[in-house]
Amino acid sequence: MVGSRRMSNPARSGSALLSRMRTCHLFAELTDGELLALEPHCRLLALKRGDPLWRCGAEARHIHYIISGLVEIRRPTPATEMTLMAFFGPKECPGMPVVLESRRYGADALVSSEKARLLTIEAAVMLELMERDARAANAMNRSLLSQVRLLHGKIDVMAAGTVARRLALFFLNLAGRFGDELDGGEVVIPITLTRTQIATYIDARVETVIRTLSAWKKSGTLTMMRDRIELHDVKALEREITT
Repeated sequence: MVGSRRMSNPARSGSALLSRMRTCHLFAELTDGELLALEPHCRLLALKRGDPLWRCGAEARHIHYIISGLVEIRRPTPATEMTLMAFFGPKECPGMPVVLESRRYGADALVSSEKARLLTIEAAVMLELMERDARAANAMNRSLLSQVRLLHGKIDVMAAGTVARRLALFFLNLAGRFGDELDGGEVVIPITLTRTQIATYIDARVETVIRTLSAWKKSGTLTMMRDRIELHDVKALEREITT
């Protein structure tokens, strides 16, 4: 199921669509001719905060590659709140295991950033391509393995112990997925998260997360900016999870 959004028309914006297809790791080894053949089965999506990429119970009919922005995976619960299971950012493909098994989604996928842009591909076309082309199969398998690593990272965070340890490991995981290391050793993570999102993900009280982040800001360990997270002292975070 696809929520409210704008879709590009390949006939009108083929060059823009092809340009995005070339940057998608699923198509990294395909030729321009092969990309042209796949173009009618791809679309560019422009979404805003709160828009659903899919809803719980919907059939997995598309593969979604995130160009920019963040997508949260949330599972509905009997209570009024929802459980934040994971989130995905640039160059990641949420829900890949469900697509590969042609199942229905067991959770909602919602845009949590102000805006998000995605490349969406018809799953049936990619699954058929996998059966006859090892390059496509290998690319899909790599994407699947990255989500297995993401799951293991979430388990590691939840098992880390204190809130400070969970929080430190959480930021180190973000750095590994999205971070850019500067010459001075600082790491810039070009995404933004609210304190509530972080607290929900690591299963902690918002007040505790705020206190810890404030202490780390004062000590020069990290800074939460409007459009990014800056890790000034990665070693301090690494020490936090080993003490």
